[in-house]
Amino acid sequence: MSVIVYSMPHCPKCSAAKVVLRRYNVAFEEYDVVEDKGKAREMVEKRRSVREEGSREAMMPVVDIEGIIIEGFDRARMEQVLKEKGLVK
Repeated sequence: MSVIVYSMPHCPKCSAAKVVLRRYNVAFEEYDVVEDKGKAREMVEKRRSVREEGSREAMMPVVDIEGIIIEGFDRARMEQVLKEKGLVK
C-alpha cells in the first residue's frame, strides 16, 4: 500500500486531507513541498500526469493513492479511491 500526501505548511486543505486518511486509519507518507524541493518536483510531475492542458493553477494538496493522483482536497474522490483500492470498507 502506498499513500503519499504532498502538502504545504499552514494549508487547511492539506490538513483536511490528512484528517480523512487518519479517520480511516490509512497509513501515509507526508512530504512538505516547501522544505523538500526534490519532492516538490516529484509532485509537479505527478500533477502534470493528470492535469488538463493549459491548466496552471496549483491546487494543494496532491494525494497519491497507489498511483491515483488527486489534486486539491476532494473528500468524496479520496473516499472513493480508498474504497476501490480496498484500503477502507
